[in-house]
Amino acid sequence: MFCLVYRSIAIPTFKQIDVIELLDKARDNNSRDNITGCLLYYEGEFVQYLEGNQVKVLNLFDKIKVDKRHEDVTILAYGVTDSREFKDWEMAYADFFGDNDQINYFKLLLDSYKENAASSTHPNPSFNAFWIAVRENLGKTLESQT
Repeated sequence: MFCLVYRSIAIPTFKQIDVIELLDKARDNNSRDNITGCLLYYEGEFVQYLEGNQVKVLNLFDKIKVDKRHEDVTILAYGVTDSREFKDWEMAYADFFGDNDQINYFKLLLDSYKENAASSTHPNPSFNAFWIAVRENLGKTLESQT
């Protein structure tokens, strides 16, 4: 199982409604290609974790890199892992606007990485990189809501 984590910045005209359109298309395509993962969008930044067949994930990432809805696409981590982290989600999505089940779920997950994410013992370094990016992007906001 191959996984890849990247961060990017949405173009200034990208709106919340555009996320819904992006997710609908991504979920259909990812289901077809047996790719799972998680997309976070917050204050104009994306952090995404993708997992699946290496060729299919890299082909998808090639399309993501040239997508005009964002810029400054930066790979944070990639590698091989034994199992899926988001096995039942063609594309999980966290909505960080107001208190809801998704933000409460991510608060719980973030708590497990908050103390010392860099030295986590999770066997998948890409998964660690994903949560480090989540903590950096969202940590202060999540903490202020508790």
